[in-house]
Amino acid sequence: MKKILCFGNVTDKYKNAIESAMRECKNISGWEYAPDNDELPNSTDEFVLMKCDIHSDDFLRHVIAINKKLISEKFYLTHCFILFSKSENHMPFILSDAACVPMPDENQLTHIVENAKDLYDRLFDNSRAPIISLISAGGDTNTKISPLLHSWYDAHKNDFEKDTLRIEQLDVALDSHIRNDKHISGKTADIIIVDNINTGNAILKSLTVLSNDWYGIGFLIGAKNTVILNSRSANEYALTQNIVMASK
Repeated sequence: MKKILCFGNVTDKYKNAIESAMRECKNISGWEYAPDNDELPNSTDEFVLMKCDIHSDDFLRHVIAINKKLISEKFYLTHCFILFSKSENHMPFILSDAACVPMPDENQLTHIVENAKDLYDRLFDNSRAPIISLISAGGDTNTKISPLLHSWYDAHKNDFEKDTLRIEQLDVALDSHIRNDKHISGKTADIIIVDNINTGNAILKSLTVLSNDWYGIGFLIGAKNTVILNSRSANEYALTQNIVMASK
């Protein structure tokens, strides 16, 4: 059984979402407030750490403090959004939006890619290698791709199966027709990796706010316990889906 450990103010919105998730997912035993000392409560249940009405920075400090006690070796937290089409016209995909590491270096980028791929393998079709797009909103005037992504791509492209890792500029990344015109593979990416938090925000908000056809479920990857990094603006339905997905 899994129990939801809540950080911050647990308003009726969060309580209702947990109750709805418990009706949908039978392996959730309930919820409780997180202790002030950053220790997990003594229980036989597995805990899912969930952000309620608390600032993300404060929540992440709690998560990191808990994991330092639980994990002896160095660990990397990265943030992934699973984006689903409301109209179901598109397959879901994973966006790593760099929320935990706003400006990653090449070493951190390796962990971001590995964590996103691991999440894909756990949740989706792991019978094939996922198509991973490295996307930049702009770089130097010649390539218009960030030097970071170019350097990482050149160093790691042989680590992946053929035609599953590609580097793209933001203005050609999301439309398959433009991809074909630009001689870029028209296959839809399963995973999108960005070079900084601004690029991630641009993609995420364009899809979820402007297009109104997508909604996202956010996960922190790399921790000992499952972590749900909710947006405080998320409605009860989105919160419920976050909890259900994290409890599987």
